[in-house]
Amino acid sequence: MTLDFWRICISNFALYAVVWTLLPILPAESYLMGLSREDVTASLLLFTTAMIGVGPLHAYLGDTFKRKSVLMLSTCTAAICMGIIYFANAPWQILTLMALAGASFGIATTAGITIAIDITLSQRRSAGNRMYAFSGALGMLAGICVLSPLYLVTGFDNLLMIACILMAVSLLADAGVYVAFRAPVGVGIFNIDRFFLPRAWMPAVNVLLLAFGTGLLMSVLPPYLYIRIGAMVMLTILSVPLTRMFVKLSHHCQRGTANTTLQLAMQSGLLSGLAGCEWIPDNGPWGIVIILASMLLFVSVTWGYFKRKRVRV
Repeated sequence: MTLDFWRICISNFALYAVVWTLLPILPAESYLMGLSREDVTASLLLFTTAMIGVGPLHAYLGDTFKRKSVLMLSTCTAAICMGIIYFANAPWQILTLMALAGASFGIATTAGITIAIDITLSQRRSAGNRMYAFSGALGMLAGICVLSPLYLVTGFDNLLMIACILMAVSLLADAGVYVAFRAPVGVGIFNIDRFFLPRAWMPAVNVLLLAFGTGLLMSVLPPYLYIRIGAMVMLTILSVPLTRMFVKLSHHCQRGTANTTLQLAMQSGLLSGLAGCEWIPDNGPWGIVIILASMLLFVSVTWGYFKRKRVRV
């Protein structure tokens, strides 16, 4: 793999770490600002909705503008919005910032996937896809299980400083990546290319269910800390074979779409689970049950579906 590829992986790691360092502490910090449980839940769901809703624009943005510029601008916007949220003092401000952060994060993740594929030799792209996905999952693991718990020890200000450093690392890594010019092909403004792979809908549902169960274990003061860490480690490790599975369900030139579909399913599940923490009492046992149900679904349905529908060897 080239130096540019390692740079884009470092950028991806730092981006996921920033987002998943700050998102899990949003409920606790919002309560200190006097916001209600409904406001917190709405903000998390709005982040998720915006992240998914911007999906049909991915192909157009990547075709019309410089992909590196799209990546850096959306990364910077997502990080800034995430930081400003914690200084907002009205529900409408938090909801607006969460929508902007979700849309920017969705654009950044897809732009990063596209660039990672573009700068990798065709014969190494499958391995590159897995390594790039693992870098994001590792950043997510670091944010959820290592950095966000520091909120209880260091407080918000120090944690925000760490997030700012990670944001700078992500942008600096992006700045060093060389992306060759590609002539626009003239795609329409709305397109499911680089957004959703219909053939992968069953594995996507399975991943969403697994991530949702994991998300239910993600409160700032969890009584199931070690189970949460174990679930996140499992999700991180599974990101590699899952990436391979989704890519094998894609036709030629759909590799980026397959990767984006996996990431959207995983991120949406975690965010929905985090929102569910606010409403499901004693959510730890429910999280464990849903994780086990997702495993059963994979063995009984998803694996057979994959073997029937895969198009790559």
